[in-house]
Amino acid sequence: MAAPRFVFYAVNGLGLGHVTRLLSIARAVKRLAPRAEILFITSSEADGVIYREGFAAVKLPSKTIREQCGLGKATYLKMAQSVTWSVLSSFDPDVLIVDTYPSGSFEELIPVLRWKQKNVFVFREQRQKTYLSKLLMAVLPLYDRLIIPHDDIEQVGQLPEPQKARAVGPILIREKNEILSRAEARRALKLPLDGLLFYGSFGGGGDPETRRAFELTAKAISEIPDAHLVLGAGPLLRQAPEVPPGVTVLTGRYPMLDVLPAFDGAIAAAGYNTVHELLFAGVASALVPFGRVLDDQEKRVQTLAEQGACLACAPFTESGIREAINCLADAGTRRQLAERGRQIVNKNGATAAAQAILELV
Repeated sequence: MAAPRFVFYAVNGLGLGHVTRLLSIARAVKRLAPRAEILFITSSEADGVIYREGFAAVKLPSKTIREQCGLGKATYLKMAQSVTWSVLSSFDPDVLIVDTYPSGSFEELIPVLRWKQKNVFVFREQRQKTYLSKLLMAVLPLYDRLIIPHDDIEQVGQLPEPQKARAVGPILIREKNEILSRAEARRALKLPLDGLLFYGSFGGGGDPETRRAFELTAKAISEIPDAHLVLGAGPLLRQAPEVPPGVTVLTGRYPMLDVLPAFDGAIAAAGYNTVHELLFAGVASALVPFGRVLDDQEKRVQTLAEQGACLACAPFTESGIREAINCLADAGTRRQLAERGRQIVNKNGATAAAQAILELV
């Protein structure tokens, strides 16, 4: 029997959420089916992380690069459609796996979803307005399986064909046994083995709000005696932020999940991947919701705060971040938040997702 072939379609915008989720599943597919041939199609400007995780990728320019380099929309659309269709035609996958955008970023997938391969959609919870769009509802029936990276199918709303859906829980890029201990993680990052360490993370680095978030967090941490801040500068960040002396900046580190136990607390943007990784690793966190078209970060932060799993830092102001960090400086508060977080995200759904995909081959 020929080796099964899989194409993972990861269009990415301001962060690395789509790429990370699909990489997590691809790693699990490779563990379960070592002979599988896997190819990514991506527009992420951090496509190098795909290679680092052991997979090949066909790269499209991102929408941001298109605008900055002066490519016309019509030219870009024709090129992106042609490349996508050519890759799928030549690689001839058994299964196409798509994250977040079922029709593609610019509807380029609609024709190919009717080709002979099986189609899988990783359907993360979205804002209701987006979820109820006529286009999304029209495209969903073209998929053979829906992977829901939440504990309940109902979290994504009412589905036209719920029998196709599998709720697998949060999908993460590392398993428990791949995550380092506190001491191992600090050594790996060349950080002091003792002392209070805070982690600051505000997405993949493609967001203009990132710099302001870095600066306010650094200022607030500097007011805590004996505390040290480590800023995670994501792979998409084009220019390292200006930070006060004594602040450590990690540039290009990916993924962070395996070393998160190095930190006593975190101040982070409330994206899907970042939040679930912090909860999974048991890192007490103050979460900052940023406005996104699809991702309702405000709802995510509010729900977790009500469950006692995080501190909500909304709106993101200088006084608000100072108050949250002062709370995280308390060991008892950190212990309670960390314990509750581990209870909420206690397993990785990547293997279950991979099993559901392999059943289609």
